[in-house]
Amino acid sequence: MKSMPALIAAAAVASTGLVAPAVAGTAGPAAASDITWEDCPAQVTVDRAECGRIDVPMYHAEPDGEQISVGFVRVAASNPDATRGTVFGNPGGPGGDAYEFFGYDGEYGMQWPDELSSEWDMVAVQPRGLPGSTPVDCEHEPAGWDPVRMQTQYGAFLQDACEVGTPGYTDSLNTWETANDWEDVRAALGEEQISILGLSYGTQLGSTYASLFPESTDKLVLDSGYDTDRAWAGLLDDQTGGYTGALHDFLTWTAERDDEYGLGETPLEVYQSWSAKIVAESGTNPTAVPPPAEIGDLPAGLQWGGQPAADVLTAIGHPQAQIENVFRMIAKPGSNQSTSETLNLTRTLLPQPNYWGDLAGVINGTGSAPGAEAAGTGEDMSQDMSDAESTMFTYVAMQSLVICGENQVAPDYSRIPGAIWSSMVTGDMFSTPGDMAASGMSCSGREPDAPWTDISGDQLETTPLQIQGTGDPQTVYRTHRPMAEAMGSHVISIDGPGHGQFGMGNEVLDAAVIDYLRTGSTDVTSAPARPTE
Repeated sequence: MKSMPALIAAAAVASTGLVAPAVAGTAGPAAASDITWEDCPAQVTVDRAECGRIDVPMYHAEPDGEQISVGFVRVAASNPDATRGTVFGNPGGPGGDAYEFFGYDGEYGMQWPDELSSEWDMVAVQPRGLPGSTPVDCEHEPAGWDPVRMQTQYGAFLQDACEVGTPGYTDSLNTWETANDWEDVRAALGEEQISILGLSYGTQLGSTYASLFPESTDKLVLDSGYDTDRAWAGLLDDQTGGYTGALHDFLTWTAERDDEYGLGETPLEVYQSWSAKIVAESGTNPTAVPPPAEIGDLPAGLQWGGQPAADVLTAIGHPQAQIENVFRMIAKPGSNQSTSETLNLTRTLLPQPNYWGDLAGVINGTGSAPGAEAAGTGEDMSQDMSDAESTMFTYVAMQSLVICGENQVAPDYSRIPGAIWSSMVTGDMFSTPGDMAASGMSCSGREPDAPWTDISGDQLETTPLQIQGTGDPQTVYRTHRPMAEAMGSHVISIDGPGHGQFGMGNEVLDAAVIDYLRTGSTDVTSAPARPTE
């Protein structure tokens, strides 16, 4: 992965155009005898889990054409006498590992309520393109590409690279085909209907399945949805403000716990401690927008100016961070904030407030990243890292192929200078994904051509349940309404931070979702935030 252009890390979308309306696949349903049962992959740790795979058409509109393999994990209900049905789940992405969603029960896995695991069989289908299903192979350098063209037409370059390893496969990596894979697995398992639990991108996949196959859909839980008409450039652009808000929420949370972490009594003081850590690791400071200043942030001799003086400090905070970043990079050639492990960890953990304490511990030097203690050493670790990088590249490449093929938002070419600046100069991890997506640079050279489904819940017998967090940095709260209206969802708003809400330790919400899955309805419309400690 390291040898590929850095643009892939900001995988997003290029241009838009008319896309063909989706029609249901014509392939006949798979039978239970078509399932090949096999040992589960290493990330599946639930004792009663079983794994299988089926063959499906590479393109469902060509049922007699080339076939691929789709894997899945099934975790049987722990109380067979109380079984209420089967739930299909997807963890998001696109490109999230489905095996881990239901099959991993370690320390950093989902915290599924006991009622879910005891009363429902849980099935997660590994999306096509990922290891476990037929993986896309993109670790190739296609002929005829020079470095300049590779950078300016990255979407086309990546697709060509993947076509070298898996010819004819890349155009099939899209939500419509994956929804049809779900239908094939459902039929193979002999389930008349399935309930659905979709997280993040899983809300788009779940809504697409329910729109294409309403007769096969029972209950539908949409956790952290978004306006699919803003997929994908608009969604990624919205995340710039979402992550900035989440950063400020984390800084406030940490300042309130200064006795424990000692990073500052105000959010701005914590920001400065965080920035100093990043400078020590990378040679330069982060350019993320600092939080609003408070009176206590003013020098002792200027606090008489009150909040108006603090507002002046707020106004100059972001420009000052950018200027300092540039001068530090000039003074120390080769320095770049994106090389900071703390900055990378921050971007990873901000959507999960239950790990904010771990992040604060990393910043003050008393803790380590979640899971770091499990890492090995020596040659075995080097080989493991090499294998992990190769696997990660497959996941990221698959995500980029889906995003580029499905984009619904036209590029804004006026955003190109900002995208170049943030991605190639400052290394700003908060603004780069949105800038690259909105400008069209991430998928440049590839036209979106995937079949598209206008989601609708009109044919569903049971009203879908949609869950949205007011402080979600990834699927920003203000963008959820179009999905709710299209699907006719009953919405539960979670007052607080975090991306993904069900199965995160929020007892009020978990109880409401279980009630919905049992009865098809719930009166709950709001719930407090999940615990952060």
